[in-house]
Amino acid sequence: MNYCLLCKRKDNALILGRHHLKTKRTDKKEIELICRECHKAIHGLFKQSDLRDPKLKLDCVEGLLENKRLQKAIKFIQKIPPGTFMKMKESKYKKGNGK
Repeated sequence: MNYCLLCKRKDNALILGRHHLKTKRTDKKEIELICRECHKAIHGLFKQSDLRDPKLKLDCVEGLLENKRLQKAIKFIQKIPPGTFMKMKESKYKKGNGK
């Protein structure tokens, strides 16, 4: 049974993908398997520079789970059936129009 570390959903229909917690440029490549929906949410909410920023702590599962914007997305994701195609618009925060 497949299991996502972020949304905690467990299901055979879950499609897991590899998410690089540490960027590909660093020597230490940490990869976690997370569901497609959570992966889309991460890259829809945050710029690559945000994901690399050590102050934001988005380079570990614990740091991602503590982020308020991602928590909101995860609550939504937990309500949809695994394997559902989810369209993710680019966040206003990612575009620079948010706080």
